[in-house]
Amino acid sequence: MTRDDLLNILSAEQCIADINLSGSSLSGLDLSGRLFERVALQGADLSGSSLIGSQFRECDFSGALLNGADCTNASFNSCRLADTLFVGATLYNTTLVQCETGRLDFSQANLERFTAIATPLLGALFNGTNLTSAIFTATALDKVKFPGCRLTLAVFEQASLQEADFSATDLTKCRFTGANLSGAKFTGAKGSSAGFIDVRAEKADFSGADLQMANFSGATLNGAAFGRACLEKSLFVGASLQKAILIGTKLAYADFSRAIVTGADFSEADLSVANLHRANFSDARLAGAKIRGVRQTDRELAEGETWVSPLKIQQETT
Repeated sequence: MTRDDLLNILSAEQCIADINLSGSSLSGLDLSGRLFERVALQGADLSGSSLIGSQFRECDFSGALLNGADCTNASFNSCRLADTLFVGATLYNTTLVQCETGRLDFSQANLERFTAIATPLLGALFNGTNLTSAIFTATALDKVKFPGCRLTLAVFEQASLQEADFSATDLTKCRFTGANLSGAKFTGAKGSSAGFIDVRAEKADFSGADLQMANFSGATLNGAAFGRACLEKSLFVGASLQKAILIGTKLAYADFSRAIVTGADFSEADLSVANLHRANFSDARLAGAKIRGVRQTDRELAEGETWVSPLKIQQETT
């Protein structure tokens, strides 16, 4: 099929289904607002094309080129995206839902407000990618690196990010709620108000990070490294930091209420005015730590937190 034949088909139809366009040259075309269903696009060249608002359902983009393409408001549902290139592409407000992927390249692309749901992105490249307000839900991103990426307001909810690398990235108001961050690297990361609620981050490395007012409530941080990090005014309520390394960490005004920090090393750390209400510091090392104004367990509050109604006790025993 010649390029002219393709142009005639694509220009005449709003819904394009069950057609083989593998290896086709579609670069620079305006394909905005189209519905593509079960279209084969393996190895097709869509570089610089306009796909604004287009919908792709069960299409195969294996090895396709979408470098510099404009995919604003486009959606990819149950598509195959193995080894697809999106270098420098615009995927503003684009969605990927339950797609099958391989090694995707999003280098220098704009993924602001991008959403990936139940779509594995193992091996994906995000070099210098704009991920502002991007959302990754139940997405596998293990060992993925984010060098030079903008991650402000990004959300990684219930995502798998084991051994992922966020070194030196800006995590301002970024959220990792319920994510698996075991062995992940955040060395030198910065940004205030990042959320790590209920994450699993054993042996994660936050050394030298500047993450003031971060929220680690309910997080599992056993063996994690926070050496020389700045975590002032951060929350560790109910978190587990067993054998964590917090040597020289700035933790002024941090809240460790009901946290478990047994065997943790706070040597030379600044815990000034920190809240240690009902925290378990058994075998924790505090050599040289600053503890001016530290708030210990509030007895009356503790009694209120552990109080059980006699009526409830009676109901449970009858």
